[in-house]
Amino acid sequence: MAFHELLTALRKRWYLAGAAALCVLAAGLYVLHGKPLYQASAAVVLVPPKAPSVQNRLASATPSIAAAGLAVDDILLSPAEQSALRAQGVVDAYTIVPRNNGTNETPAYRVPSEQITVTGGDVEAVLAEAGTLMDDYAARLRSMQSGAGVAVQAQITDGVLAPPTAVRLHGSRSRGVVAVSLLALGAAIVVAARFRPRRARSASLAGSGDREGLAGGDGLGGLSGFSGVGGDERVRSNESERAEDADAVVA
Repeated sequence: MAFHELLTALRKRWYLAGAAALCVLAAGLYVLHGKPLYQASAAVVLVPPKAPSVQNRLASATPSIAAAGLAVDDILLSPAEQSALRAQGVVDAYTIVPRNNGTNETPAYRVPSEQITVTGGDVEAVLAEAGTLMDDYAARLRSMQSGAGVAVQAQITDGVLAPPTAVRLHGSRSRGVVAVSLLALGAAIVVAARFRPRRARSASLAGSGDREGLAGGDGLGGLSGFSGVGGDERVRSNESERAEDADAVVA
């Protein structure tokens, strides 16, 4: 489609182009003035009980201790505990999962630790909620072991591996403006291609039909010409043979 055809289609279908422009404008306003999201993250580590032969308690931390941390994760993610946490002010979405000590390609869980994340629109609120989750995690870890009859001196405790910090998740405005511009261009092309004027489409179809007819006529004409030349040669050959026979009879 030529550029002038694009402009003609947009003029003919101005209401569709206007609707697309309004949608793109709304998307642009959302990008420029949309409410940003923040994510607070913190990490807690599970510390085994102190043994007389091991002065550094973290040195004896093994992946098997992470099973206790995973049990606490299940408690904090249960519907009943979520309701209790909402009463304490944790109203934003949160996750608690074992912390990956390796990479995305080769995950590893050598250090028994848990990753706590909270996502919301207020940076101060998500930081406070992450702190609340850390306190509740420690309380549930103690109550779970006490309920199982584990002596206090033999209990697994928790420590702060990384305090709560927050980052902004909302993308940059410049990238959003570029994306909206590309969306507007794509919408204009789709509207113009889908709703071209009927005369332009008819002319295009007629032009393609004429070209096909000319190509077919040339092919048939070539074949007819070839057969006509071959017929004339055969006629002249037969007349020449009859003339030679007549000369031979006279002689």
